[in-house]
Amino acid sequence: MSASLHKQKDWAAKEWVVLQFSSHKHRGIVHLGDEDRFAYLALEPNLDSSDMDPVVRRDVTQGEVPDACKWTLVHADGETSGKPLQCDMPLLLRGKYNDCLSVGRSLWGTQVPQARRSGKSLVCKGRNARVPDLRFRIVRAGIPFSAEPLYPSLPPPSPPPPLLGPEAEGELFGNKSFEEQERVLLDDLLFCLQGFEGTFVRKSPSSTEHLFEVEVPPGGDTSTAQFVQQLLPLCSHHAFVQEFVLQHSKYEYGTVNHALCAALRELLREFASKVAHWEVSFHAGELSLAELWYQCQASMDTFALLHRVTAHVSGQLGGAVLNGIEEVMTKTSLSAAQDLCEHLLQQASRPYFDMVSRWVYEGQLQDPYGEFFVSESPRVRDERTGGPAADFWQKHFTLDERAVPQFLASGRERILHAGKYLHIYFSASGKQLPEPIGGRAPFRYSRRRRDYAEAIDVAYRRAAAALLDLFMKPQPEGLDLLGRLKSLRHFFFLSKADWFGHFLDTAGELERPAEEIPLARLDSLLDLAVRASSLATDPYREDISCGLHSFRVEDACHRMVKGSAEDPDKDEASISGVTASAPASVGSDGSGVRCLTLKYRTAWPLSILFSRTTLLKYQVIFRHLLYCRYVERKLVEVWVDHQCTKDLGLDSTFSPYYSLRQRMLHFCRDYIYYATVEVLEPKSHEFLATLRQAETIDDVLHCHESFLEACLREVVLTERDLYRHLSKVLQTCLTFAHNLRRFSHSIGVEPLEEPDGKTQTPAERRLAKTRHSTQRYLSLLSQRQYSKMMAKWKTIFESQLQAFLRQIQQESKARYEHFLSNLATRLDYNDYYSSVLTGQPDMPPS
Repeated sequence: MSASLHKQKDWAAKEWVVLQFSSHKHRGIVHLGDEDRFAYLALEPNLDSSDMDPVVRRDVTQGEVPDACKWTLVHADGETSGKPLQCDMPLLLRGKYNDCLSVGRSLWGTQVPQARRSGKSLVCKGRNARVPDLRFRIVRAGIPFSAEPLYPSLPPPSPPPPLLGPEAEGELFGNKSFEEQERVLLDDLLFCLQGFEGTFVRKSPSSTEHLFEVEVPPGGDTSTAQFVQQLLPLCSHHAFVQEFVLQHSKYEYGTVNHALCAALRELLREFASKVAHWEVSFHAGELSLAELWYQCQASMDTFALLHRVTAHVSGQLGGAVLNGIEEVMTKTSLSAAQDLCEHLLQQASRPYFDMVSRWVYEGQLQDPYGEFFVSESPRVRDERTGGPAADFWQKHFTLDERAVPQFLASGRERILHAGKYLHIYFSASGKQLPEPIGGRAPFRYSRRRRDYAEAIDVAYRRAAAALLDLFMKPQPEGLDLLGRLKSLRHFFFLSKADWFGHFLDTAGELERPAEEIPLARLDSLLDLAVRASSLATDPYREDISCGLHSFRVEDACHRMVKGSAEDPDKDEASISGVTASAPASVGSDGSGVRCLTLKYRTAWPLSILFSRTTLLKYQVIFRHLLYCRYVERKLVEVWVDHQCTKDLGLDSTFSPYYSLRQRMLHFCRDYIYYATVEVLEPKSHEFLATLRQAETIDDVLHCHESFLEACLREVVLTERDLYRHLSKVLQTCLTFAHNLRRFSHSIGVEPLEEPDGKTQTPAERRLAKTRHSTQRYLSLLSQRQYSKMMAKWKTIFESQLQAFLRQIQQESKARYEHFLSNLATRLDYNDYYSSVLTGQPDMPPS
């Protein structure tokens, strides 16, 4: 059984829960709320005895953990609680009944097969610090771990034997000659230089660091002790470096520390050889304190520097270790010290550069110790594993600025993107990528950062070009991004709209409430319309289908203006269908024509470019164009009804109404022309031309985002005030068309009575029908209510249109946007509305 300590934020700060982790499928960080992975270790009374036994409980309700499942961390040696946990700190796991977790008899019952038993066992015992199996320690999760250090320390030595027998004791030290005293202290120094304490030179008990001090008994030579005192910093620095190597050579400190410790171990080995040579000279009677002082000068400088380095990076990981060494190097002016720091950096950075090389050349992130500044989030998944591709692209691989080595700071973004590009490339294509020209550049630390900066730049360009070619190349070698963008333009921007007219002709369901529209029928009608149009040969027409949105266009545009504070990806239910809403009349927000949209199906990794947020912008533009086309279509139907009145001889009477209908139709067609011909088409061509100049897929994403933002802005969808005025004008036109169609139908459907007993010829029936229709229209026009209604429509339309044009002029003067001038020119050609509608005709000067 493997166990992990999981802290619960609802409990006290010192209480932890021991969780069984038996699922080998889980490879990642354990998060709060994970289910079906843990069982709680609880204390329950043993039926056979009065002891408390640990049992595994799987019936614990999430968030309601009983006290029997809570364990408190206690220092095994009785130190004050509240200290931060360290890797080697001896700990006791104390339960509710003050019993401590220990290794003992089997935790599993006899019903568990022998093959499934873990071989480990846990019991509870009373607290006794002398029992070794009570002690535990916490290590970092997700890394290899050994119960013993990789390089175990030597057993603590016993004090050195006296050289001269009992007279070497402290009370007789003052009776010795100066030469004998120097020899005794020199022998102690040689022991201390190997990391051991001597008889008179020992570690200071009042200091937590490895500080040595000399304790000369009464009668000792003060000058000799002072000479020894000058050599003690070398002993302290050596012991500190030695302890650093023993501590940071453990698995949990990471590969950078391992490489640094390996370099330090070589220096310690060289120094140990030098000490051994001094010891030989000492026993041969050829070494004195003055000679040792002279020969230790270089070593004193070296270990003073090593002490500063190790103290500066103690407890750090990865890039922080490299930054600490480099910081010490920059603060020293001695060339020998700088060379030594550069040697340590070259050795310590080798595993780090190996991670960089594997990342920028293969797209593989192998960082079991969490040292690399690029981290992977296993909880952010791509579409192949059920997550949004946009989140995967932006959040799966993240950059930790705090872990970036300073010598790689300038190229950190290129390193991040190079590996990310290759990761996507290999996951999508499955092909091998040719090696860079000249092979892979070896990464090695150098004070000339240009040496590896150029190699990073080459690897970045190789990865960027590979992924971009995969997107840009046509099928089957690539993903044919340009072809898909053209297909989107044909469908969503109606650049080839012959299918659209046929679809509206057959889809009469769109005038019903949205919740009553069967999507399956709309998909069938769309497929028939596309097959009978110029888009029948489009290779991606099968990826287009119908959908219904439950939100309004203006609400979606408002979210976009606010910077997508509310993520449109949360509207998944709205994108796939419409939720139940209040009944809506034809032409209002709840009708099918206001909710219909197109859906576009993409596969990984194209979904990075065509995320839900991006497709929502396409869909908003399509819904807006659909509504404008629908209003135009209804006004054309009114025009068709008016054509039937030509034979009635009422042209002069209907002239004001014809004029109003024509002005509405002219407005709709002018705006549609502006939106499609003057905005969407030119922007699309500019966007496709810009893509051919792109160097990375991030450039493509940026251009795509800028293109859609510009389209939304210039079609005035994200211009809230302008869009509000435009919506009012379009709604007025649509309501006017519906009312006139209703009047026309009421006149046309009334049956014509034939004279009794008299059969009429077709010409007579047609003439009679014409007279009857003329009378009906004259009767309708004579009604004060009808005339008043038509005058009201005229006033409303003209006032709303003037307000719209006035708003355009105000925005144009305030922001100097060229598209506002184009829109005003298109809608108010030759200043017709601004002059004629205000009653001030544009007369030439006399």
